[in-house]
Amino acid sequence: MTVDSIVEQVHRLLVDNLPVRSNRTPSGWTTFDCPMCNDTRKRAGVISNGAKISFNCFNCGYKTGWGMSPYMGKKYKEVVTRLGATDADIHNVQMELLKVADELQEQDESTYVYNLSKFDTVDLPENVKMIDSLPDDNELKQYAKDRGILGIYPLLHFEDIANKRRVIVPFTYNGEIVGWTGRHIAPPDKQTPKYLHKLQPGYVFNVDAFANNEREIVIVTEGVFDAILIDGVSVMGNSVTAEQAHLIDRLGKRVILCPDRDTAGKELIEQALELGWEVSFPPWHADCKDAADAVAKYGRLLTVASIIKYATNNKIKSQVKMRML
Repeated sequence: MTVDSIVEQVHRLLVDNLPVRSNRTPSGWTTFDCPMCNDTRKRAGVISNGAKISFNCFNCGYKTGWGMSPYMGKKYKEVVTRLGATDADIHNVQMELLKVADELQEQDESTYVYNLSKFDTVDLPENVKMIDSLPDDNELKQYAKDRGILGIYPLLHFEDIANKRRVIVPFTYNGEIVGWTGRHIAPPDKQTPKYLHKLQPGYVFNVDAFANNEREIVIVTEGVFDAILIDGVSVMGNSVTAEQAHLIDRLGKRVILCPDRDTAGKELIEQALELGWEVSFPPWHADCKDAADAVAKYGRLLTVASIIKYATNNKIKSQVKMRML
């Protein structure tokens, strides 16, 4: 039996026993009621990429998976058992894995650690320019400079009518362009959206910066500019999807959420606590509504240091702070 066929057997222990009441998300997750808790809102998910398969429940926090190993872990066996796999099924697959143990261990598993989500590459429009290359008196360049983001992240300019007065922030994944967001520098009316996005489900902004480095902490923000200014990642909104949470957790780092200081971010705080992330409420001045404001007032290093210093995973403390927003 080939390695590929045995890998398929490991996967089938899980996917062939999924409940009928399951859904497929655009980014590849299959979601269903978690068999490990009393979930009734389809908060468990399974996703595979190559030989790697992962299970994650965003209700009870149960996580497990398998990837190019001669052994299936206890937690993986427990999940497939709860879903309906028999002891004989599990035993037979485990025996087949042991037969190809040497071949499995020769595989480079690193290719399965980061590429858990798949995002399609996209082409940039014609006549794209780097904002850094524009004249110094250009209004887009001046806006980027005033916001403190000029020169610390590649910013683009599109010349079409919809984006002519927008600072374009490209989205990358594994070094490829997978989308972008355009921030209007001065919306003329309420009908003109502040942001225009070309965004794929499950994407996390700036995740590339954390894929292969030795940093121990990743700071999660709501806004893209916040993430640029503190070199964190952004979920681009006041909630986090299961796909985004999974991508962030797979970085294998200490995760700290730095939410905006408004009531809209309360859902994101609750989600972060459920995911086991820390939440930070630094004692910034009342004028600082987010990390970008704090960087403008205190500078990048002091802002990042304060986020780390005041991070907590204490749910009661976080919920009290949350009610004060």
